[in-house]
Amino acid sequence: MQPEEALRQAGDFGLFQYLLITYLCILVAPVRVMPLFAHIFSFLVPPHRCKVPLHLYEGLNVSGEALLGVALPRESDGSLSQCRMYDVNATLLHWLQAGTGASVNFSKTAPSVDLETTSCQFGWEYDFSLIYPSVVSEMDWVCENSWKTTWPTPFSGCPRQ
Repeated sequence: MQPEEALRQAGDFGLFQYLLITYLCILVAPVRVMPLFAHIFSFLVPPHRCKVPLHLYEGLNVSGEALLGVALPRESDGSLSQCRMYDVNATLLHWLQAGTGASVNFSKTAPSVDLETTSCQFGWEYDFSLIYPSVVSEMDWVCENSWKTTWPTPFSGCPRQ
């Protein structure tokens, strides 16, 4: 007996088969696939920058965007660096601004003296205006720790015991 003949004797594609396919495609498949893609949404990286401790710079006569220009270097495209900050002593900046030594230009572009940079020392500030808080922002998995966002991916489809 050929498979086509066996299927014909068992019954053609009827109402039950249509309902079963509809049920599987509309209700079951999305629920079963959702956990496979959940890690993509839980590991989104929001826009971030180094946290600037305002108490270190409160004696300077700058605020807002100018303060960020004093504390954070700019990338080649003009945006603030997300992972680096100037490695400066705020007392030195007070001294330079007072005019007792060299002068520092606190403009939006960059300080007029060459300053060393370092990784973020005080953590990060995240912009949640476009994206929600995620595991990345909760655990500070950015910059040097960005590799940590990739380790759950291979295990996302593993069966649980």
